[in-house]
Amino acid sequence: MEEKRLSIRFRMDNSQDKKAWELLQTLSAKENVSKNAIALKLICRGADTCDSLGDSSLDSLAMKIADLVTDKLSATAETVKIIPATNEVLSAEAEKLSAPSPDDEIRTVSKEALSFLDDF
Repeated sequence: MEEKRLSIRFRMDNSQDKKAWELLQTLSAKENVSKNAIALKLICRGADTCDSLGDSSLDSLAMKIADLVTDKLSATAETVKIIPATNEVLSAEAEKLSAPSPDDEIRTVSKEALSFLDDF
């Protein structure tokens, strides 16, 4: 007989670990079997429950996530200013982008401003 080993530690300062340990002790005493047997039974029962729920539990989780995302997007959409995109607006924006800005223009510099170069 081949054995597989698994060691579980329950930290009593962690509420979930403590609850699991207490459940294991209670069921072990109630059914008069080892904690190992109870743990195996609970693992199998949990796996069977997940399999029987199948896609429906995943679908409900997906729907909850979709609802949360929709709510967040709706809340954000209320604060966003919507600007209609018409051809006139788009062409005006394109003109602004293609027109050179005043900073890009070549500026003429007076001779006096460049006079310091004569000393070199």
